[in-house]
Amino acid sequence: MLEDLHNPFLPLDERTPATPLWEAKRELAQAVRDYTEALMTSAATPKQMADMSQWLREATAQLEQSPRIYGRNGYTEAGEGTFGEVFQEVGPLCGHSNPIAPPLEMWAEGDTAYARVNMGWRYEGPPGCVHGGFVAALFDEFLGMAQFMGGHPGMTGTLSIKYRRPTPLNVPLELSAWIERSEGRKTFVKGKLEANGVVTAECEGIFIRPTQPVTELRDAVMKEQPEG
Repeated sequence: MLEDLHNPFLPLDERTPATPLWEAKRELAQAVRDYTEALMTSAATPKQMADMSQWLREATAQLEQSPRIYGRNGYTEAGEGTFGEVFQEVGPLCGHSNPIAPPLEMWAEGDTAYARVNMGWRYEGPPGCVHGGFVAALFDEFLGMAQFMGGHPGMTGTLSIKYRRPTPLNVPLELSAWIERSEGRKTFVKGKLEANGVVTAECEGIFIRPTQPVTELRDAVMKEQPEG
């Protein structure tokens, strides 16, 4: 078992928010999800939407003026949770406190990782179906977490996806993944996505363990960013 500091899979009975900050963020993030989902299907009048735009800008200004914490490391350093706790809040696909996340809920049982998610109208590609890019994103996030079970996690090297059939919107989706093998710095992971018991996509991923700590990679990338 990985130490909790590096384990993204929290026990199902420990999925409650780690701090009051996350409890409040979860509630606000869900409100934003509900709002954007309603927006996708709403035929409100232009005047109604213009009014909403104004008070949304005012709410955004309040958040911008509040104290700020940037990135996963910022939250862990601020004492707002372990790696696993923070990731389940801010992850772009699994983050309960990240309004762009569906969110994808993940857990591990033995040598297999599992996940469930419901993709609404915000993620439509082909009519009534999940955009293929979001299917790829789900796999990238999920297989990336599954490789942690091998004890030597790395970063995405390649993803090979087979789209078996369209993945429907607004139904429970189930994912599973497992480690095939490890070779040096590479971990090979396979996974599948199912809707109503039918496989809609399969994925093979290769994840490569960096030769330096991820924090050093982050610092190097930040130094390369232009100022301003």
